[in-house]
Amino acid sequence: MNSQQRKSKKRQLIDIYGSCCWWCGEYLPSKKLTFEHLFPKSRGGSNALENLRLACFSCNNKRGNSLYPPGVRVVVFK
Repeated sequence: MNSQQRKSKKRQLIDIYGSCCWWCGEYLPSKKLTFEHLFPKSRGGSNALENLRLACFSCNNKRGNSLYPPGVRVVVFK
């Protein structure tokens, strides 16, 4: 995405979901919100609007490329 596309998508997401983190709900100015890919790009996710949400840096960073919300631990039983 170029910078104009990023600005346009961020504006669209704010119009749809508001200026808050998708995960923790904290209201932030748009410049403090980062793009969050629901299905991570590293796992084949796209930059389509349907796959994007806005998140604070902390939540986005905690989630990494997980398919689960930040802070959720997955236990695998053998």
